[in-house]
Amino acid sequence: MSDAAVLEPQNELFRSDWSADWALVQAKIAPGTSPGRGRGLFAMAPIAAGEVIERVCTIPLTSVQCDALEGILPLGDYYFRHPVNDEEGLLLLGLVSLANHSDAPNAAVRFVYSEAIGWVAELVALHSLAPGAEVTHRYRCPPWFQVA
Repeated sequence: MSDAAVLEPQNELFRSDWSADWALVQAKIAPGTSPGRGRGLFAMAPIAAGEVIERVCTIPLTSVQCDALEGILPLGDYYFRHPVNDEEGLLLLGLVSLANHSDAPNAAVRFVYSEAIGWVAELVALHSLAPGAEVTHRYRCPPWFQVA
């Protein structure tokens, strides 16, 4: 299971007052190969600190579904812990799922709730990123792999 930073209502990575601009240009990121890690996500153009890199819808997962996914590799590696219920999860529908873990991340995943469409995940740059930089975030759970 992949996790974003701790997401509590008082945390800056959690927002419920939300009106999003869905007209994001995804030409700024692309999947690629990360040495020693397999797939990864990379900046294709300059990205400013604080910029929303990607915004994606999610599919909610029950605790039973999360438990079932744990035994199905690689699918079990790609869902995120639910932002308000640790027993449940969210499957993110976008490139954000390819962002690798780092102990010194340059991006964070924040979750936003919308009455209209449910939970939305936003990948946000913590620092300015140059073209070619790998986009990484810190998983909330302990890594289940050797950190490169």
